[in-house]
Amino acid sequence: MMMSSMPTSRNETKRHTADRFPEILLGICLVVGMSGCRTSEPASPIEAEEAVVIEVHEDYQQFYGHKVNAPCDTALYELSDEGFERCGYVTSDVIIDVEQGIGNMLHITDSSLYVNGDDVTASDRWYRNDTRLVPYEKCIVTETSYDLISESGQEVLHLSNSNQYPVYVLPGEDGRYGVRFMNAIWYIPETQVTQVIVTEGEPQNLAESIPVLMYHFFYSEEDGGKRVDGNYVEVKELEEQLAYISANDFNACTMRELQYWMEGRGQLPEGSIAITIDDADPSVHQYAMPLFVKYGLHATNFVICGWQPPTMPYELWEMRENGMELQSHGFLTHTGGCSGMGHGGLLQCMDHTEGVEDTIRSFEYVDGGFVYCYPFGDINSHAESILRDAGTKLAFSTQGGRITQSMDPLALPRVRVTGGEGLSAFAAKLS
Repeated sequence: MMMSSMPTSRNETKRHTADRFPEILLGICLVVGMSGCRTSEPASPIEAEEAVVIEVHEDYQQFYGHKVNAPCDTALYELSDEGFERCGYVTSDVIIDVEQGIGNMLHITDSSLYVNGDDVTASDRWYRNDTRLVPYEKCIVTETSYDLISESGQEVLHLSNSNQYPVYVLPGEDGRYGVRFMNAIWYIPETQVTQVIVTEGEPQNLAESIPVLMYHFFYSEEDGGKRVDGNYVEVKELEEQLAYISANDFNACTMRELQYWMEGRGQLPEGSIAITIDDADPSVHQYAMPLFVKYGLHATNFVICGWQPPTMPYELWEMRENGMELQSHGFLTHTGGCSGMGHGGLLQCMDHTEGVEDTIRSFEYVDGGFVYCYPFGDINSHAESILRDAGTKLAFSTQGGRITQSMDPLALPRVRVTGGEGLSAFAAKLS
């Protein structure tokens, strides 16, 4: 589940560890390898009658409530009547969320699995797993041996006993079910599912339409900033808006969740919204990010990738680590050139092949992008065909309105947030 090998620590000094990463990783794997990857046992096996006693060991408290890294293929355990029994393994370099367990055995959050604290190392990652998808009234039963895989298709866990999971994402062309694990969506191939069971649950109110908010720039009057036009939102006004969203239990969705919902493969609760910010202006990191962190809300930054340094700056990675997703606003297409077409956005009339290459390049820059924001909001059939051939799943314009599942996924509207409009006007856009 690693998004990148680029360091994402909380302070600049930790960046220098990246230079020594190969030798550090080698050293870790040699140490763990001496005890045997995939073959480690709990340091102090716990019998069934002792299992109810939660022991706190100072040696392992550093891991509780944090993320750890499995430096090589590492054994997984489940607690049975006989004590801890090996049930599979986690593949190397996978980030795991753990909490207090029993003795030296760390409990993997949102699961029945454990990992030996002696087999893992502390991670400096701090991103928060969560999902707003609502499960379907059905469960899958796996084969005796099956894999949990990441969004990119990488095997991350292999388990050797059959399990049952509620279904959060229905299979599409990818041929896999989405299930919840460690508070996020992971995947199980259809070929490793033996049965689908229809279940009954409490009726839920599901979203029928979703407002996708559109921001641009932020400023602080205390710092001497001023509103240039309606695209500029003062930081106190932004906080008032985010506090309203949080207090009224709106669900700020990811782009992947919106994609599944648009495709009819995932369910979102009533009150779902999405928050987008165009251009990745420095004011987003300076003023908006701290507030999104404060209120625990997800947002999506549309980055003009060609305007950024060749290597993605730390500020963008820090925003991503704090729940602000990165998607494409084009690479070198955020410019004019198409006279008489909307605002003249280049994507409307550029060579098709060049447009596809530019789009793919922008997706690669943000490390796995699949959503596009049309520069200047300009869209026509030619621009749409470019995005379709580049593998784009969703694309947004600046046209006003809420999105519904019946819409063209490459021509989606948004709801513009205007600086100075007042909280009542803002609240009306969410209702």
